[in-house]
Amino acid sequence: MILTRWSIGGVAYKPMEPDKKQTILQAALVEFYHKGYEGASTNQITKAAGVSKGILFHYFSDKRTLYLTVVDECLKHYYHSLTSSPMDLSEDLFQAIEQLSQKKMDVFKSDPIRFGFMAKTFLIMPEELKADLLLKQQQMNKESIHLLASRIDQSRFREGIDPKQAIEFVLLSLESLITKQMTKRYDEKSTGELEASAALDTKPYLDILRYGIYRKEGKE
Repeated sequence: MILTRWSIGGVAYKPMEPDKKQTILQAALVEFYHKGYEGASTNQITKAAGVSKGILFHYFSDKRTLYLTVVDECLKHYYHSLTSSPMDLSEDLFQAIEQLSQKKMDVFKSDPIRFGFMAKTFLIMPEELKADLLLKQQQMNKESIHLLASRIDQSRFREGIDPKQAIEFVLLSLESLITKQMTKRYDEKSTGELEASAALDTKPYLDILRYGIYRKEGKE
C-alpha cells in the first residue's frame, strides 16, 4: 500500500503505519478527553501508546497537529456512521432534524469518550485552536444543510423563503441553545466531563421554531 502526504483544513499530516497511527490517536483521544488540550501530556500519550516521544513527533509535528488530527478522526467516524447505512429521512425539515439528532446521539452513546471529547472541543475551544475549530464547525453545518436540503419537501416553506437560509437559521438556533445548556451542565459537573446522556432534548425547541410563540390573531 502506498501512503502519501495529505492535508485537512490546511494542516499537513504525514503518512504512518495504520496500526501505530490508531494506537497513538486512541491514546491521545483518552488523554485529551480527560485533561483537555492545555492539560494533556504528550509524555502520557506516548506512554499509553507504547511509543517514544520521537516517534510521536515524527508523525505529528506538535501537540496542536495531534489534537486536530484526533478531531478529524472523530468527525470522519461520525460521518461514516451517518452515511454507511441509508437513512430514511422525513420530508419534513423538523422531523428530519430530530432524526439526525437521534442518529448522532446513537453514534456517540456507543462511544462515550469520543462524545465527551467532541462535546468539550466545541463547547470550550482552546484559544490557540479556535480559528481551526470554527472552520470545522462551519463545514459540519454546511454538510448538514446540504443533506437536509436534498431530502426535505421545499414546497412546505412560505413563498419568498430561501430553503437553505431557513435550514441554516434553524440549525444555528438549535446549536446556540444546545451549547448554552450543555455548557451549564459541564460547569455543574465536578468531574468536568460530559456524558452522552447530558445531551439536550431538542424537540421543545424545534416545536417553537416550527410553530412560533404567538397565537394567530383571533385564535384561542
